[in-house]
Amino acid sequence: MRYKQWLVIGMGSILIAVLAHAFFFYEWMNNRFMVGPNDGLGQIVPFKHFLYNQYKKGEFFYSFQFGIGGGIYAQLAYYFSTSTIFYITCLLVYLGEAIGFFNRVDPVFWGQAAVFINTIRLSLVLVIATYVFHYMKIALPYAFFSAFLYGVSIMYFGHAIYWEFFTDCFLWLPLLVLGVEKLIREENPFWLVLAMSLTLLNNFYFAYVNFVFISLYVPARWLIQLPEDRLSFQKQLGHYVLIVLLSFMIGAIAFIPAVSGFLNNYRPEFTGSISLFELHDNILYESRYLLLPPLFVLFVFIKNLYRDKTFLLFTSIALLFVVFHYSPFIASAFNGFSAPQFRFEYIGVFAISGAVGKGLTHLKHATNTQLILGGAGLFTIYMLGNFFDERVTFSLTPPNHVFIFALWAAAIGASLLSIRKSARRLNLLCVVMVLFHLVLVNSGARLIFSETGFIPSHSFMTSRKYHSDEQSSLIHQALDENRSLFARTEWMTDTRNNTPLIQGFYGNSAYSSVLNGDILRFYYDDLEIDMGRESVSRFSGFGDRTHLHSLMQVQYKLVDKYRQTPIPYGFRPHSENEGYILYENKHVLPFARATSITFQEKDLNRFSPLVREHAMLKGIILENGEANGQVEDLYNLMETAQITAIGGTYEKETLHITENVGGIDITIGERRETEIDDYFSFFLQNQSKTAPLFTLKINDYETTRKSRSSVYKTDINAITVRIPSNNVISLRVPKGNYTLKNLGLRSESYQVLQEAYERDHIKQIDVEVDGRNIHVNYDNTVHDTYLALPIPYEKGWEVKVNGKKQPLQKVNYAFLGSTLYEGVNEITFSYLPPYFRLAVTLSSLGLLGAGGWLRHYRQKRRPQ
Repeated sequence: MRYKQWLVIGMGSILIAVLAHAFFFYEWMNNRFMVGPNDGLGQIVPFKHFLYNQYKKGEFFYSFQFGIGGGIYAQLAYYFSTSTIFYITCLLVYLGEAIGFFNRVDPVFWGQAAVFINTIRLSLVLVIATYVFHYMKIALPYAFFSAFLYGVSIMYFGHAIYWEFFTDCFLWLPLLVLGVEKLIREENPFWLVLAMSLTLLNNFYFAYVNFVFISLYVPARWLIQLPEDRLSFQKQLGHYVLIVLLSFMIGAIAFIPAVSGFLNNYRPEFTGSISLFELHDNILYESRYLLLPPLFVLFVFIKNLYRDKTFLLFTSIALLFVVFHYSPFIASAFNGFSAPQFRFEYIGVFAISGAVGKGLTHLKHATNTQLILGGAGLFTIYMLGNFFDERVTFSLTPPNHVFIFALWAAAIGASLLSIRKSARRLNLLCVVMVLFHLVLVNSGARLIFSETGFIPSHSFMTSRKYHSDEQSSLIHQALDENRSLFARTEWMTDTRNNTPLIQGFYGNSAYSSVLNGDILRFYYDDLEIDMGRESVSRFSGFGDRTHLHSLMQVQYKLVDKYRQTPIPYGFRPHSENEGYILYENKHVLPFARATSITFQEKDLNRFSPLVREHAMLKGIILENGEANGQVEDLYNLMETAQITAIGGTYEKETLHITENVGGIDITIGERRETEIDDYFSFFLQNQSKTAPLFTLKINDYETTRKSRSSVYKTDINAITVRIPSNNVISLRVPKGNYTLKNLGLRSESYQVLQEAYERDHIKQIDVEVDGRNIHVNYDNTVHDTYLALPIPYEKGWEVKVNGKKQPLQKVNYAFLGSTLYEGVNEITFSYLPPYFRLAVTLSSLGLLGAGGWLRHYRQKRRPQ
């Protein structure tokens, strides 16, 4: 394309992108933002705000604020921490902040900026896709129209609103196709090296999805050869091997740590059935993922178009992905053989768009008969789509969507029949279709997000439901007075586990698709901590269990005055305002704890979670190593308790509830004065696989359990809850049948905590933190053998004691530890992303290799 054509395409792309976001710009002017109400507010905005602040401080790899500490380069690679687009965004925002263009970069700023970021990204998608389609011999106006169908699609806006980082894949897919075509047509491998490297660098998940597609596209190109092809099959194979190797090496600096973080994640296996084929929506009339343009359906039935091999290629891939759309098994395969997710369908949109562009290019050669037959096929398909889908009802009353689509399809067919011979009129028709599509896109956005949905606003994002000054000021006033290294605060707005990232304090909750697997097992299995809400990919609080609060540096707990909230033992009011009370923990243990008393994990497996908490207070729990601590079992009050069924029956570990709410009452009898809290353990599972989410209550404690059919269930049914001691323990669930077994009830006096508090505060252990390094100085005069820190164990940590590298210990199930020596111990814990040195080396070698190959390539092609 000439310079003027590029300029027109660039300006047109910007104009189309702005018009496609017209509804959201209108909302922006009314202080409402293009951010999804769930993950948009719960993940996208918090992660952007958090990472930008980390990068400003020069901290790219680790944060003690993320959850209870975590590697951000590895664990947030699924989101933004390796995203080129986000890096560029941060640079521009930083420059704008430096010159005073942006007064305040806060969570509201990222909400406001979303529509601009998405518009710019869509402009780039349109330009890149236009170039790729035009390179594949689609006439320039129709290449731009194809790019429009690809970019301004339901899939793009679904991603942009709810999971913005997903939309980056719209950039890399066309480049990958271009790379394959450049190799086959021009023997030029470097576009494919660039595209594959960018894909690997930016997002490991979509690298997998895109490479699955490319592994299908390349054989398709071997079967469907084009006149422009120059490189033989054998030479292609050799090039592909070298390209994959070099691309992997270049992308290793991001890809290897990201994959390591993903492999260290813990998410229970999806146990639901996955069918091979399922008609779950109607892609002709309504679909959240893939909506077929009537033009594509029309062109599928025009036989003459298949003479063009490029049209055959695009159409074959498009129809294959239409089949994939109705296969949960394929959706599972594209999701790493986990729960079916249809995030891959942008590939089908790309192929469909290419087929439409190629069809328009050759439409003038179609005869009237072929067009009439195509129109008949179009009409038949739409009528069958209406007839066989009970959810779709045809009506002549606007604004019925079936009527709109039928009218739209009929108008296109009639127009094409009359004007296909005139390129000018055909171009005009494309303009009309673009405008009509833009109206539909904006109308759909208004309908879904304004009338039937919820768009976050400035007032919401500064309210008590998200980020209120009334909340954060109370927390930060206390933290400003506190000299502790990492004084953590337990506080979440509603169910937003990433509230600490929004409000800028160290918390004890996180929500991310990739988290530290050891921490999740600590919650699920080792301590059986109930979080008040069952859901994967998140953790929050410590079940109001004071032992864990004290061990993990939770010094404060913020409580809404208007909600009934359990207060852990030992927490006392610190300060308050009109809406909130801040409680302070009076038994916080030192950040670094040294001990000579050891326990082994395997020895504690048969004991209750309360016994395991005691072991952490008395000494240290080792994954491997010798144990010298004495394990003391606690009396199970269930041995003498009486169980009474309420609202149903309880026999042979089956709880059958016939009333709306029922359960069991456990009568304990006489209590000792020293019994302050009870730890109630049990296994509970709804026997119905289709029953909905339900509420579980134990006395005043309330939590929710997912449906067994939910893809977000944990499949963890062993639960331990802390409740104030009472003579009667009441468990309540809704009507239904449940498996209820393994009941255990132990009382707690907190004597072990008091002893640990008095013992550990005598020891003088100095701790300093420098970025990703923790420096500990301890004069060990009492023959302690191990040191424990409340920092999660994960790959990437190293430890040196007195300048010598030592094996890193995983202690207390999921945390950092080290051996100690007599006398002075100068200990340094340092973090780098997993295998980072290897990854940097590979990336450097990959760039050198690609550079050498490029130089050889240019010399070879230089005229002699």
